[in-house]
Amino acid sequence: MASIVDIAKDGIYINVHAQPGARRPAVRGIHGPAIKIAVREAAQDGRANAAILAILSKNLGVAKADIELTAGMASRRKRVYVHGEPASLL
Repeated sequence: MASIVDIAKDGIYINVHAQPGARRPAVRGIHGPAIKIAVREAAQDGRANAAILAILSKNLGVAKADIELTAGMASRRKRVYVHGEPASLL
């Protein structure tokens, strides 16, 4: 079974299920092996991706520069890498 969070040497990977075009931006819970994140922005020109990274940055308490989208740029299923000490991010 796939996990929602994978620990790396200098950070963590988070699987995300995106819901663009939502009425209210929010972390909506678990969707299979991913965290479901709803954003108002449409899935055009990377706007929804940027909004997802901003929500994760705020909720994890890390700088936006420490979060990067590593897979799923044009998909609802995304993989995000968060730089930092894994124990402090969990």
